Amino acid sequence: MTADPGRRVPPRAPRAVDASMGLLNDVVSKALDPGYVEAAQRPVLQRGGADRATRTALHMILAVLLGLITVVAVSELRRPLLAGPSPRALLEREITDRTAEVEDLADSVEQVSADIAQVQSDAIASLNPGLFERLEASELASGALGVSGPGLVIELDDGEVTDPEDDAARVQDVDLQIVTNGLWAAGAEAIAINGSRLTALTAIRSAGQAIQVDLAPVLAPYRIEAIGDVRGMQTAFARSSAANHLAFLSGTYGITATTTAAQQLDLPGAGSTTLRHATRLADVASSVAPQESAPPQEKGSS
Repeated sequence: MTADPGRRVPPRAPRAVDASMGLLNDVVSKALDPGYVEAAQRPVLQRGGADRATRTALHMILAVLLGLITVVAVSELRRPLLAGPSPRALLEREITDRTAEVEDLADSVEQVSADIAQVQSDAIASLNPGLFERLEASELASGALGVSGPGLVIELDDGEVTDPEDDAARVQDVDLQIVTNGLWAAGAEAIAINGSRLTALTAIRSAGQAIQVDLAPVLAPYRIEAIGDVRGMQTAFARSSAANHLAFLSGTYGITATTTAAQQLDLPGAGSTTLRHATRLADVASSVAPQESAPPQEKGSS
């Protein structure tokens, strides 16, 4: 399409130089939203002193109410749910009842075991007296039977404990092991610690701060009873390293150790002595073939 040469086109208005900068000008000159501008131009209402005092009073009342609610809630939480003995008292009662029940069961087992042993002994003694004597000697040596006789009594007690975490002033399992080994070496025939008979299967070990003798806990003071020749045991034990160990404990940690002779000691039997990991060997003498003796050589001149 071509323009008419006889028709004049009116001139356009000149374009502003900064027309493309309108958005930036609005951002710079009109930073606030129109709604904020309108809110800022509203007249500010002046609050009187009575309104301020009312608001302060309401705040104080709400604070007091919240404090009372908090106090009541804390007191309700601290109050025991059930009226009656405390949980500690219930636990102590339960421990006492269970301990008495275990002791009763242990007495029943001991009585039944004694009856069974008596029946077996009567049966064996009537059928084979020689076998009965060998069985009785074996049970006596193994600690299955109770024994009585003269002997030594060594009592060990803890020293003064200043720090509950420090076990140096307490009698430990290794101390009892050293003393009992010294008594065995001195010629003791039977030993018991706090009434627990020691055998070849008995272990003396610690579990925390407690000492167990054959898995039974024992508490201080520790009474070690040994049956045997009193004079011989006293002399041999006094010369052993166990006596030196007791003197070291007494002088260093304040552990008391007293040794007395007794004319009569009654030690109980160990009860079950079943071998769980060891088996009896076959007759060694029959398994070894007799060696043939070489004929004697005649003496002669070379």
